[in-house]
Amino acid sequence: MADPVSAMVKRIRSATLALGICLAAAPSAYAAADLGGPPVRAMTSEESTAHAIWLLRAGLNVSALQCQFSPYLATVRNYNEMLKQHQPELSRAYQTLEKHFRRLDGKAGPRAFDSFTTRIYNSFSALDAQRSFCSAAGDIGREALSWGPGSLSGKAVTAVQRLRAALIAPPDPYRQVQLGYVVLPRIPDPCIDKRGKPIKRCNV
Repeated sequence: MADPVSAMVKRIRSATLALGICLAAAPSAYAAADLGGPPVRAMTSEESTAHAIWLLRAGLNVSALQCQFSPYLATVRNYNEMLKQHQPELSRAYQTLEKHFRRLDGKAGPRAFDSFTTRIYNSFSALDAQRSFCSAAGDIGREALSWGPGSLSGKAVTAVQRLRAALIAPPDPYRQVQLGYVVLPRIPDPCIDKRGKPIKRCNV
């Protein structure tokens, strides 16, 4: 008769081994920085970095479209030059995110990725904060041209956070409306005496 203790130990070892295989096969979750935009599902460290780079590219792309009112900002030139200078990293970010959506959504991955990218663009809408957003995008676009090859991964998170902060419109003193009220003097009722009782001549 088999020793019950030995049999139990074997079962525990088998279960532990199976659990280890499952954990090794599953991508490790990574606590990504909150960069705004559409919500993301569990990402690996590599996917999180690609996400930050993709957000930065999208934000600067939006600025190239929305900020042409000021030639000084040079958002179109900066964006186009950034694409050329950092093309390898941008391509890797695209491929990483594409694999991310294929892993989670299977055949629907490409469509999910397209929808996700569209929502990213919409999240950079700067209707009420166009001046501050365009100013920040102009600065970041110029800075990106001074970053060496392969440096987007270390710069993207901070850059995106700056773009997000610029989407919050600062107070505009010319648009603020001061609301107040006028204190009217108390008008005594001529038909009520000082004790609060009706006066007979008023027939009340």
